[in-house]
Amino acid sequence: MSKPEKEKKNGDLNQEYAEFFEEAEEICQACGAPLKAEKVNLEELEDGKLYLMENVPAYVCDGCGEMWVPEPVLKEFEKMMETAKKHKSKQRKKL
Repeated sequence: MSKPEKEKKNGDLNQEYAEFFEEAEEICQACGAPLKAEKVNLEELEDGKLYLMENVPAYVCDGCGEMWVPEPVLKEFEKMMETAKKHKSKQRKKL
């Protein structure tokens, strides 16, 4: 992907993040405590492999710790996991 394409994609994601934070509730739906915008790490352990995406925007509850992450970030994380799985599968076939 060229630099202008990456910048456009990042700009689109940043716009979606902004929309998420504008539209999101400011009170936790689970416990009613206030939510705070923070950068968090997404982690998923699957088949002994840890997938990690660092410093993504999210709302985190001050009371119960519940976390809400923008849908575009979750989709990107899932896409990253699928790409890694496909790459691993190709590596195994070469052996």
